[in-house]
Amino acid sequence: MSQLGKSDEPLKDREEISLSFLETSLQLFQQKYAPDLGPEQYAHHTGVDREGNSMSGALLWAKAEAQRISNALVTGTTNMVDAELKLVQKLHERVRDYVQWYHQDERCRKGVSVLEYGPGTVRAFQQKTLPLVTALRGETSRCTLVDRSKEFLGDIAQLSSALGLKIEIIRDDIFSGRRYFCDDEAAFVVMFGRTFGNLAAPINGSPPVEAVVETLKKISNSAKRCWVAISIGSDLRRDVAKSYYEAHPEFQLNVFYRMKAELPVDANFDPEAFEYESDVRGEDQFMQVIHTAVVKRNLDFCLGGKEIVLSSGDRLHLKNSFSFSELFFKKCARRAGFVSIDVLSDNAGSDIHVLKRLD
Repeated sequence: MSQLGKSDEPLKDREEISLSFLETSLQLFQQKYAPDLGPEQYAHHTGVDREGNSMSGALLWAKAEAQRISNALVTGTTNMVDAELKLVQKLHERVRDYVQWYHQDERCRKGVSVLEYGPGTVRAFQQKTLPLVTALRGETSRCTLVDRSKEFLGDIAQLSSALGLKIEIIRDDIFSGRRYFCDDEAAFVVMFGRTFGNLAAPINGSPPVEAVVETLKKISNSAKRCWVAISIGSDLRRDVAKSYYEAHPEFQLNVFYRMKAELPVDANFDPEAFEYESDVRGEDQFMQVIHTAVVKRNLDFCLGGKEIVLSSGDRLHLKNSFSFSELFFKKCARRAGFVSIDVLSDNAGSDIHVLKRLD
């Protein structure tokens, strides 16, 4: 492993990944908030409910996405996945203009590398990221994918050989702030799926300016010469967000079934003792959805040798989903050392901000 974080291995687990699932689970119960829990929700596992139904995060996510697409077809509305895909297609058309790709110049010859944080499924990678890699490909350019999900990265790693591409797969915290490219390399950095909105921040009624600025600074540190495209939600209607997330509570709670299946926990632990609630806060600049597991009854159990005592009514902060107004996000980007060069929007709650790092 070099100092830039590159790996020649098909799939590399970093020692620096902040917390194991056991440690993350203990943090959730002991501190009532675990910032690293969100990615664990997407893992495949063997946990089942009382009726024997699979509670695998990967399976429940796929089921939720299929249901959202189906509902959109019935109601004639645009679901979030399709809305973002249409914006990404505009990004594909404009990306060479963003990076000032001129015929026969050095950038055109060497190419521009692509770094994606949180690539998601194979289908998402093929539809969103692969066209960017192809459009910016050159003699020395490369594609680097960073995620904490073994499942998603493993599937894409198998695909890369079939496509004839050299794709560097790095399992790491997407908000680590690591440098992935040398100073003379140009990179186009992308973060789709509104992943940026899952940034770690406490429950607060004030705009999370510092959290957004610091997270953008970490992303900018990936390369000295870079452009960044980040998808965010911009619909600040609380009722819409609440109904959207509460339609699939089993996905939000599947981590408790995984704990039961995989972790050293005693028989007193009951994954059915939690119910999901979306606590929505915000104002005209931002909205914070606090994904919350509410304890339904008193629990006293042992996890990893630690006694855990929970009382009925306790609230466990699972993760965040932030949405931002265009103006607020642009202001934060400027403070983080970026200049805004474009905003792709469907004017219905989905935006992609295209930024350039100032030298």
